[in-house]
Amino acid sequence: MFTLTTPLPAVAQDRSLYERLGGYDAISAVVDDFAGKLFEDEVVGKRFFGMGDDTRASFRQKNKNLVCIATGGPCKVISRPADVVHGGLGITASEFDIVAGHLSDTLNSFNVPEQEQEELMAIIASLRPDIVEVEDE
Repeated sequence: MFTLTTPLPAVAQDRSLYERLGGYDAISAVVDDFAGKLFEDEVVGKRFFGMGDDTRASFRQKNKNLVCIATGGPCKVISRPADVVHGGLGITASEFDIVAGHLSDTLNSFNVPEQEQEELMAIIASLRPDIVEVEDE
């Protein structure tokens, strides 16, 4: 699910993933939808308990910037490294998979092409070692 299985067409190689995803506005819309799914999820939503509107808006903005920069966009990272942010939370492999599943569902609902989905999911998968602390529940 998280591996890039097909080579990029020559045309796609000339444009960054950021550009192929539609730029900042498209990334922003995806992250807003995705974050809403996380906040409402029965399992991972508990991780966001007690977050006020301002903190949730900050969470969204940090993730927009992270996706932007990780895909070749002009944004600046405004958060700490993933291992610092998630360290000590005891995040499980199954929680990581739930989050990845919500991102995949969101990308599908926005009709993001398969190639771009695969590339973005590979970026997310590369963060797994910095986020997951518990492999088995």
